Amino acid sequence: MKSFIKTLLITVIVISVLASAVLILGALYISGYRDRHVEDALLEFDNRMGNTEFYCFNPSDRYGNFKKAKLIEDAGLDNGTKYAFVPYSEIPADLINAFVAIEDKRFYLHEGIDFLRTGKAAVNYVFGDGGFGGSTITQQLVKNLTEYDDFSVDRKLIEAFSATGLERKYDKSEILEMYLNVINLSEGCRGIGAASEFFYSKNPTQLTLAECATIAAITNNPARYDPLKHPEKNKQRRDLVLKCMLEQGYINEIEYNEAVKEPIKLNLSKKYKNGSVNSWYIDMVTEDVLNDLSEKYGITKKSASLMLYRGGFRIYTAMDENIQNVLDGYYSDEYNFPIGEDGEIPQSAMIVIDPYSGDILGVAGAVGIKSANRLQNYATNAKRPPGSTIKPLSVYAPALDRGLIKWSTVIEDSPIDDGGSRGTPWPQNVSRDYVGKVDVKYAIEHSLNTVAVKVLQMVGEKESFNFLKNKLLIKSLDAKKDMGAASLALGQPSHGVTLREITAAYSVFEEGIMSRPRSYYFVTDSDGKIILGNAPSQEKVISKESAAIMTKLLETVVDTGTAAGKIALDRNVSVAGKSGTSNNNCDRYFIGYTPELLAGVWFGYEYPKDLSQFGGNLSVYIWDEVMSKIYESDDWGSITKFAVPDTVQKLTYNKDGSFDSIDGTDASEYSDGWFAIEPHK
Repeated sequence: MKSFIKTLLITVIVISVLASAVLILGALYISGYRDRHVEDALLEFDNRMGNTEFYCFNPSDRYGNFKKAKLIEDAGLDNGTKYAFVPYSEIPADLINAFVAIEDKRFYLHEGIDFLRTGKAAVNYVFGDGGFGGSTITQQLVKNLTEYDDFSVDRKLIEAFSATGLERKYDKSEILEMYLNVINLSEGCRGIGAASEFFYSKNPTQLTLAECATIAAITNNPARYDPLKHPEKNKQRRDLVLKCMLEQGYINEIEYNEAVKEPIKLNLSKKYKNGSVNSWYIDMVTEDVLNDLSEKYGITKKSASLMLYRGGFRIYTAMDENIQNVLDGYYSDEYNFPIGEDGEIPQSAMIVIDPYSGDILGVAGAVGIKSANRLQNYATNAKRPPGSTIKPLSVYAPALDRGLIKWSTVIEDSPIDDGGSRGTPWPQNVSRDYVGKVDVKYAIEHSLNTVAVKVLQMVGEKESFNFLKNKLLIKSLDAKKDMGAASLALGQPSHGVTLREITAAYSVFEEGIMSRPRSYYFVTDSDGKIILGNAPSQEKVISKESAAIMTKLLETVVDTGTAAGKIALDRNVSVAGKSGTSNNNCDRYFIGYTPELLAGVWFGYEYPKDLSQFGGNLSVYIWDEVMSKIYESDDWGSITKFAVPDTVQKLTYNKDGSFDSIDGTDASEYSDGWFAIEPHK
């Protein structure tokens, strides 16, 4: 007997300890969700309903005269979702009661969680079909405002604590107003305003009792109870809504009997139609605003999209209408691009930037007439190896600025590794030849891989990588995979870079200042309150002397180097730039700039394949044709020459790199170059 009592006592103690541990762990687990809440930005409805509008400026008004913003008439947001905000005061009682009766009959009694329904739902989750259910209207509001829509215990806990937080902050009418304006009601309708207009061509105050119940019936399963696609199923659910309203005292029997006799009779609106197709620029700025909304307010991309597409925003873009029109016109015409031997037209993209401010003035994301919104944009989304266009940024600019090289520095054009038993020297130049001793000017204008790798060794791979990523803002680079000569000197990074990144980085060569590229200036709500600011972000990363010398070096690429004879624009205005080809010859680039504009072009296939059939670098010709059209269509060209600071002068040097006396020397033995004549400041 004593043994039994002892065993029983030990068992009770063990169970008590385990139970305590479970309770403590459970409390700790649940406490992790206690502070979860819905982002405040998503709850500010009143001034966020309506169409989001896009604005641009004349070039002379972009800096300070924002009152002269022009509405971009054909731009708008349409992701297939319809919104029409309805304030609580304009929502009929029958519509409110229909939702409460079918979705949450104890709505006015609970504080965000209906423990009775939750308990039943939990039993069903464990012993039934695995579905959870049991959500109150407040919990459903949380679900519709966030990405918390998976069927899991975690989601239910987050939803529950967020719901109780809302109940503490808002009264029942405010919660209903928010809920009824975001609930999914099929056919792309978010909220009762859009559903009422779409299905009945009415505003909610004009709905009959049966129509109110029809809309409320959709909520449980919008695909199943869509009254347009499944009127019979909707009617069954609608009649259940009416029965619940009767049982809960919201309507009497006469009203109930009349409503259930009413057939599902829709009167579809002509107001909602497919939106127009936006330009590549509007696609880009939309994506930028979504990312910045998400980052600033600490919300998910889905929540940011809900804010933006719900409307009421005014987005003030940096777009130059004339430049964008030129790009749209050129890139929509497939006849401007060659056809491959297999009949396929390659892809291309182009971006134009103001190098002094970072303002993105125009963009074309693909070849052909744009058929939809937010398609793959090869200028801003696609990441491809930039080839030799990276060399001036990663190798020559930092080396020049640190005094490791100058224009006249002589370096041996020869392989670093002769290949040994492999028989393949590395690195190889595109020509597969080596010419011996060359100066930096020759190495850049002929894009020698050997010299680029040797100068990288002077700079240091870590320093080069940090310069690209942290100073020139090429964020696509990977610190683990791109710390090597292939990525930094030869332009073959593991994941590639975007055309937007590599082009914007060239802004550093105007005055030594890196200007972060931006597509918009600020975003306001419909009352003018600033939602997002986007002030210029600039940093001096090399001296003005180094920038000027690099520009002179890149002018030689156009005058006598890899782009020689291919650019007609330089007859009227100075042009500097760099061409590039990926190792597998699947991507070709030209990044070029004038004293006023910076532009980059990529050319290749959607699915990379060899471009040898097209001969030379077509990106150079595309760049020249489009930029020439831009200069013809606008008032660009008032500045025709690159500025050179007084601290940079043109000097004559010997081919061996020295500045010894050249009197009486054969002219073929010396050359002219640009040099800083005093220390960098």
